[in-house]
Order: sequence, then structure tokens, then C-alpha cells
Amino acid sequence: MRSWKTIVLIILFTMTTGCAVNNKTFGTRNIAFSDGQKLIAEGKLEPALRKLEQAAREEPANREIRTLLIRVRDEVMGKLFIEADNLRNSGNLDQAEQEYLRILNEYPFHERAKEGIEAVKLERRHIAAVDAARALLVRNDLRGAETMVRAVLQENPEQSHARQLIAQINSNLSRPEVTDLILESAFKKSVSMEFKDADLRSVFEIMSRTAGINFVFDKDIRQDSKISIFVRDNTIEDILKLILTTNQLAYKVLNNNSLLLYPNTPAKLKDYQELVVRSFQIAHTDVKQMVAMVRGIVKAKDIYVNEQLNLFIMRDTLEAIRLTERLVSLNDLAEPEVVLDVAILEISRANTFLLGPNFPQSLQFNYAGSAVGGAPAALISQFNMPNLKSFGMTSEAKIDFLQNLSIGDVLANPRIRVANREKAKIHVGEKRPFFTANVQPGINSIVTSTPTFIDLGVKLDVEPRIGSNNDVTMKITLEVSSSTQNVSGPGGATAPLVVTRNAETLLTVKDGETQVLAGLIQDSDTTNVKGLAGLLNIPGLDRLFSNQDVRRSKNEVVLLITPRIVRNLPNPTNLENEYHFGTAGEAGKLPVVIQKTGSQSLAIAPAGTGTGSAAARGSNPFAVAREVSDVPNPFANVAATTPTLTMQAPTTVGLEKEFSVNVRLVGAKPMVNTELQLNYEASVLEALDGGDKSGTRTIRLGRDQTTGLATQIRFKVIAANPGITEINIHNATAEDLETGESIEVMLPATATINIK
Repeated sequence: MRSWKTIVLIILFTMTTGCAVNNKTFGTRNIAFSDGQKLIAEGKLEPALRKLEQAAREEPANREIRTLLIRVRDEVMGKLFIEADNLRNSGNLDQAEQEYLRILNEYPFHERAKEGIEAVKLERRHIAAVDAARALLVRNDLRGAETMVRAVLQENPEQSHARQLIAQINSNLSRPEVTDLILESAFKKSVSMEFKDADLRSVFEIMSRTAGINFVFDKDIRQDSKISIFVRDNTIEDILKLILTTNQLAYKVLNNNSLLLYPNTPAKLKDYQELVVRSFQIAHTDVKQMVAMVRGIVKAKDIYVNEQLNLFIMRDTLEAIRLTERLVSLNDLAEPEVVLDVAILEISRANTFLLGPNFPQSLQFNYAGSAVGGAPAALISQFNMPNLKSFGMTSEAKIDFLQNLSIGDVLANPRIRVANREKAKIHVGEKRPFFTANVQPGINSIVTSTPTFIDLGVKLDVEPRIGSNNDVTMKITLEVSSSTQNVSGPGGATAPLVVTRNAETLLTVKDGETQVLAGLIQDSDTTNVKGLAGLLNIPGLDRLFSNQDVRRSKNEVVLLITPRIVRNLPNPTNLENEYHFGTAGEAGKLPVVIQKTGSQSLAIAPAGTGTGSAAARGSNPFAVAREVSDVPNPFANVAATTPTLTMQAPTTVGLEKEFSVNVRLVGAKPMVNTELQLNYEASVLEALDGGDKSGTRTIRLGRDQTTGLATQIRFKVIAANPGITEINIHNATAEDLETGESIEVMLPATATINIK
């Protein structure tokens, strides 16, 4: 007998264990599939993929294996592609190519891997082109370097090397000493000139003989118009720019030593100004918005919009085309995107107690005698034991000692990618139908029912706003709902009773930071006590003669959300935030600037309004002096009573470039010496006078000093990044050598230099 009991127990244990193993492996006993699941739990996705592929080969018809295989394969492929793309974007092209080839070895017809290989080849070609353009820039071939870099940017506007180099080229083009004139080196000759009411034709003849430049005049230019100009130690190129600007003239380059001059009027600009046609492919922004911006800022002449291809074609001057290129590159950016990693955990706990004796709740009996109508005494007389047919309790007495513990955890871990300022919606639950009855009156009433579905479960709405500092501001709306019971309505209709819990908040978190939202708790505690009447209210006996039904339940929803920024807007540099626009009449035109000019060495006045010097008032209406000291200064000011220090420095300097700062003492008596302290940022600038690198220079000016009343200090920009630096003068003291008295000196303003 005992052996049979033992055999039965072994059979039951084997069946229970088999069911447990069967449930653990989700309906399959494939060993490779089980090993793959274990590897997935450990985070080893690639070995798990190999096991799942083996399991799929062993059981091709198993849908569960195929479903898990597809999911893991997509996750592994996505991880490999992200790693390969990151290597390519970081410039590690060889390793990126190996990753793409690794994918192609496994999946030879994978299109995305083939596109990655082609992208690597294109990136190598672009880098080689950028290196060639950088070599041209070293040889001061700005136009050739710009053409080559813009060809790269047309194929890939996000190419980092090309964007850096075009920014450097643009910074060089915006420097005062660079112009768009490409002429012979004689045009850079430095001369000093003085004219008094000279004909415009005569001035251009002098410049033509000096520099060997040919000038062709339009028929509408008044060559006999008078001009007065005084220039000391400046190039003919700068003089030409000033004359053209002050006389409303424009030029067109014919060859390397010939210019065509014409009046700067709208009619002449239409005749002589060269126009360029350019197509702009808009990748991310609406083409209509982009065209509206270009028309409002650049005032483009002709624009055609192709909405189907999301591009526009523009016809305008080359300067306007270049300005439009910069506007499009700064505004046609991909919308920032963020991946929301959400974990929704619903925790439910239920604990039920049923304890104590359960006594009969009623007593019943059946009376079998006949009663005398209206006579209670007769009823009592007939109520005896023989006439009592039956007597008994309505239920049996029993003792309850039941405890029921219920634990439930529901975990949802969705990952959703959403664009900036767009709403992401997540619903984890069910759609519960309830029916509405419709009765059509008539002889035979027809009753129809229409289902209406309501969402139950967890509903999450998130609207992210991605900041430039990688902060993510999220507007979160969370709703947890469940149906408890049906409520009856008129005509027998029923509707579910829905219990909801809502939370809405606005929060800001960092990229990759996890925010926890908890506290949506529903806690209930219900106690039902029943027992014998009378004994239930007696202390001490209530526990012995009562049955207690205790029901305790707790439900909590915990939300964990982690934003991970996939793409954000790049932070533009100072050069991209602010750049030269041109004039109101000509967008994109380079500024009319000249090289560094000493104080009191430049004056120009058209139509004979200049002052001129005595040397120019003879028979020769114009004069050219090659030595600066030979030309008297007709604009010299009378010495001021209070000595004043002046400081001249350029406003814009390129990285790793050299420049000069001139300091001069003006208005001092002959026997006055001045000592001053010049300060600069040693981490940004380096003084080239051979002194220390402390950022301070002590300068002495005076009649008996070797430098005289003026000095010049050369600096070199050593900063690694663009920025702003200042040079100032402090602690200036002056002394009159004749009287020995201290003299007050007026200090110049601080010089601010923008480094690009």
C-alpha cells in the first residue's frame, strides 16, 4: 500500500515539474531557444542571436521562436549600425568600413550596409577635397579654396571638415585687408597722393601709370568731374575703392589688370552686373518658409519654388547667392529628436483573511397540526411534539481559517522616438466595450445594440521640448483607469464603472537622467464581521463567536522615464550668428574697407571740396609722392593743452594672425615724458617684441625717448577658439622735464578685438 502511495507521489511530482519547465520555456523544449533566452537576460545579444537562429533551423514552424528571433535580430542590427555610424561620423572611417563589411558578411544583401560603405567612400573623397582646398588657402588662393569647399557642401551640407574650412574662409573674406579684386601685384603698391580740384580722368590716369591698370569708362561717366583727395601711404586699391564709393561708381573686373567703370545706378547694374542661377535643395524645413525668409532678407530678384521636390531656384548676383547659402545652411536643420525610455510598473497586492466560526444564521420548523380559526388557546393546545413535523438549522456550523495572498506586477517598458514639440502617446491596457441598446418601435420591436469602446489601463502622453543645453522639458500626463463593476441604468442597460487616477506635471531633466513619478496609490481595507446576535457585542466573546472577513488591497503605479537625445541643433559660432550682409541696395556685397591707415593721413572730397596743400596748387593739378615724409600734412591739428593718449587697434583679427597696436601721445609740450602701462590677455595674445609673456608692457613716450611720441607693438593671436579680447592702458603718468611738475594725461578707450 505504501509503495502505491509512493508511486502516485512521484508521478504527481514529475507532472508538476514538467508543467513548470514547460511554462518556463513558454511552450517549447528547444534547448537552443532556452539558452538564447538566458543570454538575452544576461545582455549578450549577439550570442543569443546565434542560439535563436539555431533554434529556428531546428523548428522552422515555431512562431514563438521566429518572433523572438526577428526582435533580437533587429536589436542587434540596430546596435551594429549605430556603432558603425558613430565611427563614421567621428572620422574613424577604416573601422566604420570594417563594421559595415561585418554586417555584409552576415547579410550580403543588406541595403543599409551597402549605403554605409558608399557613405564611407564619399566621406574619404570629401576629406581629400577639403585637404586640397586647405592647401589652396595656405597659398592665399581664397577663391579656389572656396569653390572646392562649396562643391563638397553641395553634396553633403553636414560635412564637418568642409563646414570648418568654409567658416575659416568666410572669416578671411570678412577681414579688412581682403577684397574681392583679383588683379596684378602692382595694384597693391603703397603710395601717397594729394589732389586739389583735379579731374576724375586725371586721377585715374595717374593710378594707371603707377600700377599698370587699364580703366574702361562707361559713356555715362562724367570724366570732367572734380575731386580733391589727400592720402598718405596707402595702396592704389584702397584709393580706388574710396574714389568709386564717394563718386557713386561701380566696377567690373575684365581681366587681371583691367577694370570697367560705370555709374552705380539700378539701370547700369542691370546691364553690367553678372547674375548666377542656383538650386537650393531643402532637406528638413518647409520650402515655402525658407523662400519667405530669403525674399524678406536678401530681396532676391527671381525665385521659383518646386514644392514637389522641396527646392527653390534663385537667380541673383553671386554675392546674394553666397548670402543665401549661409542663410539656408543655418536654418535648414533637422528637427531635434529624443528617445523616451519608459518603464511603467503597476504593483498590486491583495490579502484576504476569513477566520472564525461560522454558526447557523437561522432556525426553522414546520407545523403539521390544524388550527382552530381565531383561537390562540386552541393553537397552543395543538402545538405539541407529535404535531411538529420537522425542525432544523438553515446551515451547518463550520470554522473558517482561510488566508488568500495575491501578488501581481505588470511591467511595460516601451521605447518611443519623438520629434521636438510633438506629442508621444503610450497606451498599455485594453479597450473595454459597453453596449447601448436601441429600440425601434413597431409591431415587432427591434432591439439593436451598439458597442462603444473605452480605454482602460495606463495612458501616458509626453510632449518634449529639447533645449540647446541638452535639457529636455517634458509635459507629462498620466492616467490609470480600471473597471470595477457594471452599473445598471434605465431599461436594463448597463455601463461600466471606471476608476481613474490622473497626474499631470511639467518637468525639466538632463539628457540621460531618469525621473521617477510614483505615489498613484489605491489602498483599501474592508472588514466584515458576522456571528451570533448578542454574543457579537460582548467583549472577549466577539472574537470566539464571530466570523471575520478581512479584505486588504493595495495598487500602485510607478512611472520611470528617461529621455535620451538622439539629435539636437548645433550651437552656431559667433561667425555664424552674425556676419556681413552688405548694403540696403546690394545684399551680400563686401564692405568697402581699406588697409590700416595712420592718423591724419587720409581725406577725400569729390567735386573740388578738398583742401589740398600748397604743393598741389601749381600748374600740375595732381601729384604723387612715394615717400611719406615728403608730403606735408595739411590736416595737422593744433596741439591741445591737455596731453592725450591715442590707441589704434583692428576690430577684427583672424586666428593665428598678427596685427599691430599703435600708441601715440598727442597735444604734449616738447619737454614732456609719459610712462604708461599697456595690459592684454596673455592667454589670447602674444607680444612679439621679445619681452616677457606676463600680459603687461611698460611704455615710455617723449621727445627724449628713442620711440618718440608714438610706438607700435606687434601681437599674434594664440587663442585656440574664436572670442573677444581687450587691450587697455592704465597708470599713465606725465612729467614736464623743464618744471618737474606732474601733468594729467587723458587715457584712451579700451580696444575690443573680435577674434574669428
